[in-house]
Amino acid sequence: MAKAQKRKTLTQQVREHLENCGESRYQVAKDTGLDQATLSRFASGQVGLSSKALDKLGLYLGLSVVKRGSRPATGGSGGNGSG
Repeated sequence: MAKAQKRKTLTQQVREHLENCGESRYQVAKDTGLDQATLSRFASGQVGLSSKALDKLGLYLGLSVVKRGSRPATGGSGGNGSG
């Protein structure tokens, strides 16, 4: 039986797209107005980004969120995601 592929987090996906976009972090920072050092720390997994910064980066990279099937079970109670 095939193993289910583990889903990547949204942050992991954004990091991958940043690394594979074909532009230097300097150029991305210049084009988006984000701090180059912050982008470097984000890319290396040291820090996260604010929602405003993620919006700018997502627009620059041409990303969008697409729902794929049902959510994986998290073991939490309720259903509002505030866990």
